[in-house]
Amino acid sequence: MSMIEAIISDIHSNLTALEAVLEDIDSIGVDRIVCLGDTVGYGPDPVDCLRLVMDRCDLALLGNHEFAVLHDADGFNPIAEKAIAWTKEQLRDRELLRFLSGLKAAELQGDRLYVHGSVRDPLLEYVRESESYVAFRRIVEEIRQDFTVFDICFTGHNHRAFLGTEEGFIVPHPGVMRFNVRDAKLYVCVGAVGQPRDDDWRSSYVIFDGESVEYRRVPYDVEKTASRIRDVGLDPFLAERLFLGQ
Repeated sequence: MSMIEAIISDIHSNLTALEAVLEDIDSIGVDRIVCLGDTVGYGPDPVDCLRLVMDRCDLALLGNHEFAVLHDADGFNPIAEKAIAWTKEQLRDRELLRFLSGLKAAELQGDRLYVHGSVRDPLLEYVRESESYVAFRRIVEEIRQDFTVFDICFTGHNHRAFLGTEEGFIVPHPGVMRFNVRDAKLYVCVGAVGQPRDDDWRSSYVIFDGESVEYRRVPYDVEKTASRIRDVGLDPFLAERLFLGQ
């Protein structure tokens, strides 16, 4: 029997969302939990989220927000840059900093590649549903050419839940949340725990059993996180966007 994995990403210091997702995971029962990065950034509880990831995740990756905390926020918009600066002030614990320093942006395990961004740039590049034929062909060719020693690439970073396949894009929707991926080569974009951007405010993650991918959407107390964002002095936009799933 294959190992059952829960794969989460982009928690973004949203402790309330992370706790709700972990409760959902525990109700299913899995063999291990993988986090694809961006545990911190944007949200109000980076320390508690990092400690939970350290405690609960069997594999954790480096996201661009962790990289920015360790180095700099070059290329970030002003709101995100301010949130990174605030996050740095919270992360004084040496154990947490050692944990962050030991993370990498990609991990190959058997026929599966786990990244934060993409195959070609595991840290920074976004995998997006294509809005043009040229962009669509680029993703299709990337899957056909680069998916050689592995079949499935699990990724976060884009905050959106969808499959990128050799034939195009598949978006889960109510009634169709589980997909057979046996013998397929594809990107599995798991969505975001702490800041979804696919017009659905609920946390998103996936369960993978070796043959199928199941998308899970988990409601949480958005107002609680939004209030925390306002209370700690982060930009109120970061609170308001949570209600919109954007």
